Amino acid sequence: MPLACCLAQPSQAYSEFQLKMFACSHSGRGFSLWLAASVLTLQPERAPGADLAAQSILTNAAQVRALSPQEASRRLPVRLRGVFMGQTSAAEMGFVIADPTEGIYLQGPPSLAGEFERGDVLEVEGATDPGGFAPFVRADTVRKVGRAAIPPPRRVELGDLTDGGLDAQWVEVSGVVRSCEPMSENERPTPPPGTVVASNTAAFWNERNTKMTLASGSDRLAVQVNEPLVPRDYVDAVVRLRGICFSQHNTSRQFLNPLLLVPRGVELTVEKPPPGNPFAMPVRPVSSLLEFDRRGNFGHRVHVRGVVIHHRPGEFLWLRDGGRGLRVQSAQSQALHAGDEVEVAGFPGRGPYTPVLEDAVYRKVGALRMPAPAVLADTMGALKHDADLVELEATLVGERPTQEGLALMLDWKGRRVEASLGTDGDSSPSANWLPGSRVRVAGICCVLMAKSGPVSGIWEPQTFQILMRGPEDLTVMTGPSWWTRQHVMPLLGMVAAVSLLAVAVVMWVARQRLREQDNRRAMAEAEFAAILSERNRLAREIHDTLAQGLVATSVQLRLAKKQCSDPTTAVAQCIDAAQQLVRGSLEEARNSIWNMRAHVLENNDLAGALEGILKQLSDGSGVQTTFEVTGKARRLAPVVENNLLRLGQEAITNATKHSRAKRIAVILDFTERQFCLAVRDDGQGFNAAAPPPGDGGFGLVGMRERAAQLKGELSIHSAPGQGTEVSLRVPLSSE
Repeated sequence: MPLACCLAQPSQAYSEFQLKMFACSHSGRGFSLWLAASVLTLQPERAPGADLAAQSILTNAAQVRALSPQEASRRLPVRLRGVFMGQTSAAEMGFVIADPTEGIYLQGPPSLAGEFERGDVLEVEGATDPGGFAPFVRADTVRKVGRAAIPPPRRVELGDLTDGGLDAQWVEVSGVVRSCEPMSENERPTPPPGTVVASNTAAFWNERNTKMTLASGSDRLAVQVNEPLVPRDYVDAVVRLRGICFSQHNTSRQFLNPLLLVPRGVELTVEKPPPGNPFAMPVRPVSSLLEFDRRGNFGHRVHVRGVVIHHRPGEFLWLRDGGRGLRVQSAQSQALHAGDEVEVAGFPGRGPYTPVLEDAVYRKVGALRMPAPAVLADTMGALKHDADLVELEATLVGERPTQEGLALMLDWKGRRVEASLGTDGDSSPSANWLPGSRVRVAGICCVLMAKSGPVSGIWEPQTFQILMRGPEDLTVMTGPSWWTRQHVMPLLGMVAAVSLLAVAVVMWVARQRLREQDNRRAMAEAEFAAILSERNRLAREIHDTLAQGLVATSVQLRLAKKQCSDPTTAVAQCIDAAQQLVRGSLEEARNSIWNMRAHVLENNDLAGALEGILKQLSDGSGVQTTFEVTGKARRLAPVVENNLLRLGQEAITNATKHSRAKRIAVILDFTERQFCLAVRDDGQGFNAAAPPPGDGGFGLVGMRERAAQLKGELSIHSAPGQGTEVSLRVPLSSE
């Protein structure tokens, strides 16, 4: 019968021996089959209808772990039965059980701490919780219902634990122990405040735990062993561990690192013991680290010797061996000084460019002279002296604060190099470190690798930086020239201030001149308005007096002529001559009135006035006329409009009276900065170089004078038999 039927029908007559034999015959299924056989032998008969009542209850670990955080936060009821694998959290009574599906993390009352042992079969009732990373169960009641065998662990590699899916699972891993030390007092479990510690659980709270780091290749695993261990028996040993995998995570439920918890009573298997004394191993030169070895022995400790060039207790140690530098990572706090001779045992690792020693221990064996720094001549020299004490001369460009302290920017042979200085303690910059200074800098050379390089072969980086050991590593050889930022910036500020003041003065003078021009323009316009008003008054006077008198005289002379019976008499001839003189005087008076009074501009704009003049002069003459306005027509200054009107009037008059034209066209073009007037006819034309004398009005000379007053450009294009074009361009920006 399939195992699923066995699990669904626990009341059938299967003996414990039959179930375990079935599980062993399916050893490929490992954990699930063995655990199912162990747990089912302990399940009691269930009451009729119990399965129907439990349909809404989660009954195995896989169901709980498959929930989303939103589903788990609904506190769904849970009833589980599984093998107690070990306690993980003393403060919250965290523990793990394993049922036939998976392992699951639970939290129970703190009073249960130390009450159960591995192999106990527990029956748990509670509710789901989303947890900080994976769903778990908050137990309300926990009962021991029997004993069962611990299931076989899942065999995994260290890299498999970073997938995040093995949280709370029983696993087995192997690796090299990189570090091993007792947990500090702050890391040891303590009972929650107010918890009464019974005699049978006191050992749980007082136990001495051990933390270690397991390595396999580039993978690292933090391990907590709930037993006291002797570090020298495990560091650099190859061990096989069985434990419960947990996951460190952030507040956003995202995975950070795996953690393996080895419960109490689970022994560690040492597959390869460590060397008895790491300092008894043969001393290797620093230059031989991580060189090709067909045995692939990079993962174990090596023994090196060198002279200290810099030390940060509890963090890093730099030493020199045979002209090669080495960075050593060590948690030892014993202070060393430059020139001390030391022996170091550590694990080779990949540094940014050259190898490093990690998880190292050291001991001082003597004292030598302070090593002299290697003088760098080019970039290749920096590559050969990575992690070594070096020296170079450069120009100090500037500085900037960093998270660790201060970064100095140097110009070295046309290349930008950075020197960093920590500002802890007495390591503060000097006031003499001015940009532009020629300096000599010493310190640890740190080669910087690019983000990408060749697929294989030699990788040659092009940049490096200097790690200064203190302010004494920088010596100012020559100070900067006077033309430094500290001097140039104030000078530039003064020049800028003077320039701004000069600009302000020029702007003030310009505004004064503009204001004066505006006043003059206003006065000129007022004067012109007064003159125009006076001329209009005189025009009215002439119209009302002299012109009316001439009209009356002409009428009387016409009546007197009619009284003469013989028109050939001398009296009749005198009357006719007098009438001709009166008519001429009346025409001259009307022209004077027209020239003195621009009454057409009083009730119309320039375009309307010129169009009216064209219509008035061409009516009854049989001449075809066209009038066109382009652009946006607008009113101009009175003096400008008056001169344009007179000039246009003269051009239209000449075209209608003297050209004998059949067609006359007048075009006005308004633009933002210019006004254009064009009068074209198809008349008889004339020689523009020698125009005929005018018979009245202003004539061509007057037109040019008016154009000059307007600062415009007057053009006359004509030839005998080809018509005439008079065009005027007047700038409007100077109105």
